[in-house]
Amino acid sequence: MICTTVIKFRLPGLELSLEIVSNTEELITDPTDDDQIPYWAELWPAARGLAQYIWESVDFQGETVLELGAGLGLPGLVAALKGGKVTLTDYKESALEIAARNAARNNIENVSCLLADWRDFRVEQKFDWIIGSDVLYNPSLNPYVASILEKNLRPGGQLIFSHPGRKVTHEFLRELVQRKGMIEKNEYIPVTVDHPVLPCYEIEIHHLISPR
Repeated sequence: MICTTVIKFRLPGLELSLEIVSNTEELITDPTDDDQIPYWAELWPAARGLAQYIWESVDFQGETVLELGAGLGLPGLVAALKGGKVTLTDYKESALEIAARNAARNNIENVSCLLADWRDFRVEQKFDWIIGSDVLYNPSLNPYVASILEKNLRPGGQLIFSHPGRKVTHEFLRELVQRKGMIEKNEYIPVTVDHPVLPCYEIEIHHLISPR
């Protein structure tokens, strides 16, 4: 059974009410199977950093935005507040149910939720933007993400990925930039979380622009 609580997420000039999962560890049914580990249930530092970058640095002006691995929905909700027409995707129904409730509790209307597995991503639409927070951590899944970017990002479209300094993410994005001739802008966002051991993070933001 999923138990939730409500927190306040604050950025300068913004306060969101977010429903989050409070019993994440109890949801693990098989720790040896990645599909059974509820990564979606955490409000990760990379999601907080991506939300901050979007809030402070991006204006979508009615353009379409696809969030991969949306989880609880934070970056996508902020993207919607910055003018994006946002599609939140995840492969777990529970994640999208909570993300939809988070949109509703903050009166954010230009958001839709779509159940979609990267390994069988049946989405035909091309998007102006694709975003993701700490979604490039698994080398076995990254080729599926590459296929989605190839298929679902329009020419001249933009990508934003955040992560806490993962080597595999750097390698994936470096190869992508070189292969596609993309323009890259990088930024670091300091994030502090309520954790007794690891309270401080430097979240890396990769903002990539594809050629037309």
